[in-house]
Amino acid sequence: MGLVTELGQKITEIARLTEERRKLQEELGALQVSMTPVEDEPEAARGLSTRAELVERIRVLG
Repeated sequence: MGLVTELGQKITEIARLTEERRKLQEELGALQVSMTPVEDEPEAARGLSTRAELVERIRVLG
């Protein structure tokens, strides 16, 4: 394999990984925003990340 071909493949791989990283950073940002507590959120609801956890907490408290 020639150096030019190998270089081209590496550049293509870097571009693909850069795009993947950008998409993952966007997804992470969206998840962080969705996990931000609302102003009047009760303390009991903080730290819950799934609906199942919320339902279980309600069951325990109720």
